[in-house]
Amino acid sequence: MNPENPENRQIFCLVLGDAIEKSFPVDIDKGMTVGHLKELIKEKKKNAFANIDSNELRLWKVDIPIGMENKNTKIFAENINDYKGVELLPNATMETVFHKESENTKFFSIRIIAQPPGSLSTPMKRPDESQFYNREPVTSHEEEFWNELSDAYIVLKLPDNIDKTMFVSGPLSEYISVKGNEIVLSNCVMLNAQNELILNNGEPVMGELTKIKMNFVKFLRLRKSPYGIVYGISTQDILIKESYLQMIEKIEYDCTHYEKRGCIIIGSPGIGKTHFSLYLAFYLARRYSPADIIYEQLFQGHSRALHVKPNISVMKILDLTREFPQDSFYIADSVISAPWKTIFTFLVTTPKSGRWHEFVKGHVRRYYAPIWTEDEIWDVWNVTYKTEISENRVKELITRWGCIPRRIFDEYDEEPKVDDVVSQCDAYAYLKNDGGDLGDNYSGKAIHIIPNIDFTDKTYVPASPEICAGGTLAGKFFEMVAHDILRKGGTFTVRQLTKDGIKQPEELQLQNLPQKQFRNINEIVPGYYNIPENVNFESVDSIALQRNGIHHLYQIMTAETHDIKVNGLSKLENHLKDLPIHLYFVVPNMDDTFNNFRFQKYVTSGNIEYSGWHLTHTEWIRDNIAQYVLLINLSDFN
Repeated sequence: MNPENPENRQIFCLVLGDAIEKSFPVDIDKGMTVGHLKELIKEKKKNAFANIDSNELRLWKVDIPIGMENKNTKIFAENINDYKGVELLPNATMETVFHKESENTKFFSIRIIAQPPGSLSTPMKRPDESQFYNREPVTSHEEEFWNELSDAYIVLKLPDNIDKTMFVSGPLSEYISVKGNEIVLSNCVMLNAQNELILNNGEPVMGELTKIKMNFVKFLRLRKSPYGIVYGISTQDILIKESYLQMIEKIEYDCTHYEKRGCIIIGSPGIGKTHFSLYLAFYLARRYSPADIIYEQLFQGHSRALHVKPNISVMKILDLTREFPQDSFYIADSVISAPWKTIFTFLVTTPKSGRWHEFVKGHVRRYYAPIWTEDEIWDVWNVTYKTEISENRVKELITRWGCIPRRIFDEYDEEPKVDDVVSQCDAYAYLKNDGGDLGDNYSGKAIHIIPNIDFTDKTYVPASPEICAGGTLAGKFFEMVAHDILRKGGTFTVRQLTKDGIKQPEELQLQNLPQKQFRNINEIVPGYYNIPENVNFESVDSIALQRNGIHHLYQIMTAETHDIKVNGLSKLENHLKDLPIHLYFVVPNMDDTFNNFRFQKYVTSGNIEYSGWHLTHTEWIRDNIAQYVLLINLSDFN
């Protein structure tokens, strides 16, 4: 075959009953008939078809990927329909049989099954033979989408007043083109985390000495709409957030320097984690071509995994337990990832620990994805939603829910009620797993994950001042956030409370402590931030013994008064010896509560002012516990 002749091509064939690894190539041209192809196959397989005329063969057009994972699989007659099997008539030409397929698209797939006549038509299977082909074809539309993913365009939006001369002439014109107010990058270049133009292999386009920065709003423009293919994405233009590029760079660095084989990327519900996972698939297809990618996500309530061989085949994996994809990248989007050994596994999820509980035990690293910036919200609004959602409505939603694209672009006309969301937040489930039970329905709407600069740690913050000040709900919500902030430590403003005057504010330094929940007071230990499982525990919300040489008690609240029940404190006597005791009333920066807070009185369980100190031997509470008010300025944690 002359490979330069567009009328010629090569296909792979297989004799029915043989293993996939025994497939063989046949050269064809577009004018050849199926009858002629039978003669070529018979000539290639003289031993298999001895004493059989070529016209007795039955040929089936199929689509079976060839790979290490299925090389030992044998193909039988009853399986032909599983591979898009279509029997071919002898007078059909190769042009009509393969007229919709490019030469390269199916090069590494078996396209023809040759079936002998008679008793050989359904070969007997041996008990130890592989009898299950773990693949199922996808629709042609879906196959085209994934095959064309690496050819998606990176599009940069230019300001109206910019001079475009430098982009349309000189050496840059080899890598970019200008169309209206857009720069379109060629498919041999991308952008790195510094917004520098790089070749797909990661090298600067002009060498190390001349790095070209493209600091413009950028989108990934898919060749086909992902609607109905990638759940949760319907638009063809996907914003490329700065954090996408930065996280990928960080993950690649850690993979190289710390020999990690996988990672978990955790983000607040509604920030577009599937957008990131799709951009990641694009990046892997470009940067590590021609590597295989397994992409798994929830589809109509069920996990659906696709094996993407770029520009070759796209097949649905039927049973993940039968796979050994050590030569593939694996992206698991909001599912429990399979325990595979792969080139690298990316689990992209909300803080639902059930999805990554087992996976995190392996040699993996954890990263936290940021919410959007206001600029990113407005960039997408300008491009996609300007005529659909009013500017004032966007501002209103940002003020209430923060920069969460799902709240703004998907739920703008069916916004949840603040009271409903905050009232359903479960502070204790939230704290139990360090946010591991933060869910889409309630807590995830009210609390945002804010990562540190390298995405390896995080802080939980309220979605907005309005959420935090949700009337009678504010106390419950503030308690959730305050526990996390107090446990992690930092610098806080405090003021001592006395009966006879107002002290000046001072600074308090608190170190980071691990969290521990206790069922009874005997489980309280020094060196931990101890939280009672019982929500009705009297007098305090948390305890940190021997913190900076002082026993710390914390009562979290939003009101300006909170009587102290002596009965609850008396039970802690054996834990509060030998060191000073400070009781901190923890308040938010709302309604000037910190400045207005005063010394609190001690009461009985019936809320009557306490007087029986000597009778109950509880005078140590009155005499040894110093009261303070501690301010948590929530704006400091946004």
